[in-house]
Amino acid sequence: MTTALVSRQFVARFGDEFKAVAERAGQAASFVTLPEGPGARLPQTERDRIACIFLDRDLRFNEPLYAAYRDMVLAAPNLKWIHYTSSGVGQQEFVFELDAKAVIITSSTGSNAEPVAQTGLTGLLMLARGFGTYIRGQHAHEWRPLRGSALPDDLRGQTLLLIGVGAVGSVFAGYARTFGLKVIGVRRSPLKPGEPVDELHPPSRLPELLPRADWIVIACPLTQETLNLIDAAAFKRMKKGARLINIGRGEIVDEAALIAALRSGHLGGAALDAHRQEPLPADSPLWDLPNVIISPHNASASTGNEERCARMFIANFGHWLRGEPMFNVQDVAKLKVKA
Repeated sequence: MTTALVSRQFVARFGDEFKAVAERAGQAASFVTLPEGPGARLPQTERDRIACIFLDRDLRFNEPLYAAYRDMVLAAPNLKWIHYTSSGVGQQEFVFELDAKAVIITSSTGSNAEPVAQTGLTGLLMLARGFGTYIRGQHAHEWRPLRGSALPDDLRGQTLLLIGVGAVGSVFAGYARTFGLKVIGVRRSPLKPGEPVDELHPPSRLPELLPRADWIVIACPLTQETLNLIDAAAFKRMKKGARLINIGRGEIVDEAALIAALRSGHLGGAALDAHRQEPLPADSPLWDLPNVIISPHNASASTGNEERCARMFIANFGHWLRGEPMFNVQDVAKLKVKA
């Protein structure tokens, strides 16, 4: 018998499917769910049964349940594998402690690629089409058409530098090319057939690529190598008026340098879903700078995510039971970032 800690919602929607996967592997599956209510604890006898966990949003964003999870997760002696509903796991609690205990850690990378890329594209289009002016005019009840030197440039023929050509970046690149943008990708691994970029370069080429870009899009994970990747020197290399889209992690950008580049006018605008400190402090200058679009690290928000993540967990469950290679296994050692 293999026992999984999951949410009640998962059991209701996917429980039969999950058990059927176990049956096809010649095994049986059962569930443990966390107790409701503040201060509720899972008995040690139940903790002892848990072999795998699916930390979905129904657990992560229900504070009493998540508190019970915090209380339990490191005290589950037979835990072998945990699957997170998020794409990245570096921000999750206890991942390094779990890794030290040889717990397999997998993520839902790819499940939210379309909504995240769509959010980034929305920011790009709003900046490209002058919606900052229109929205400020709407709030002031003023008619503010763009005329003369304020006319926006055509997107077709502009160059987009995409830092990170993974699940999200590849979707974003496809969208961008639909609008006639030339896409230059930055990634460690080589180009694969059919990938929607016009050029692909290693990270070491970034300094010479920045001056070519009208748009810089961050879609890479946070690692020791990408921490503060876009710093004051990087902003200086950008062409005047270039614009930045961050749908990755806030720590990839030096925020003080970002604010300085925006205030000077060297950076023409930014659409930011990821921030150095979250929630973004109420006194942050970013809230009030012109040509800045702020979203609350919510790029992935979509009703379809839950099913996509659940099906990834179920598919990996089958691989795990059969002793097959699992997908989206995280190398936690690479996630340790020293500020």
